[in-house]
Amino acid sequence: MSSAGVRYREVREALAAQITRGDLQPGDRLPSERDLQTRFDCARSVVRQALQALTRDGWVMSVYPRGYLVLGPRIPWISRLRPLLEEPWQVVIDSATEAAADAEAAEGLEVPSGAPTIRRTSHIESAISPGDIWGLGEVSYAAEALTTEGRAALLRPSEITYDELEAAVGRRIVGYRERLRSRILTPAELESLSLPAAMPALEMWRIARSTTTPVSAFRFVARPDRFEADYLIDT
Repeated sequence: MSSAGVRYREVREALAAQITRGDLQPGDRLPSERDLQTRFDCARSVVRQALQALTRDGWVMSVYPRGYLVLGPRIPWISRLRPLLEEPWQVVIDSATEAAADAEAAEGLEVPSGAPTIRRTSHIESAISPGDIWGLGEVSYAAEALTTEGRAALLRPSEITYDELEAAVGRRIVGYRERLRSRILTPAELESLSLPAAMPALEMWRIARSTTTPVSAFRFVARPDRFEADYLIDT
């Protein structure tokens, strides 16, 4: 990795840590690019890369031309949902396997139904009470779009960042389409989330895209008493 790549990650992680600690509160404005450049003693391009990554992961929001506003600490890959409890959480990767695309994943990835994919499942649970599951995640990647190294990375049962995903597919993620709805859960989901029968939950469906094609199709089902939808719209 280039030194610039290492530096922008350091800047991003330092700012994310400030948000997590509460040094930067939701609604606060980040220092200007020039001030951040001076603070971290780095190039302006490094600062911009770090800010783009924080925006993509839901920590901050661009309010051009007035800079960036803090949205608050979030689970990076669930950028529009915020935990309701002030309680530490952890992500557990349940599986990472090769699988045929189901109809919904195939539509999102724009591949034929049954096309080869890498499918990863996970859950979010309380770090204080492991086994108290707050949400269930499933993400699919079109196997044919992956590099050899990328396929190996996605098959490892560990968390993967957007930067690692971009390396895996050999493309830059430039945005995503997101759908949020409420629906009744399946019996298996109700059991996993310890919810009573017929109780609705929040479901987020997200397609991450490169400039040309979809990169991933992600579904997250969240307990309604653990998450809220959180959007900041600046006029």
